[in-house]
Amino acid sequence: AWDKLCERYEGRGKQTIAYLIGELFRGTLSDESPLEPQLNAMRHKARILASIGQPLDDFLVAVAIVISLPASYSTLR
Repeated sequence: AWDKLCERYEGRGKQTIAYLIGELFRGTLSDESPLEPQLNAMRHKARILASIGQPLDDFLVAVAIVISLPASYSTLR
């Protein structure tokens, strides 16, 4: 049942995979809102990718998070 729901609402095509990877690596986190929900959204995209058959290594997700940090977190980069 879960596979059918994922297929119906998340999609499994290459376009969906490309979109999610692009969102993961192009996004920029903001100082204007709490960081935790923004990080959770990035992790959620990584979980969606894994569920549709394109898992990303934890290291790549961590890299995406680090390069998305706002300028105020430059010391963490």
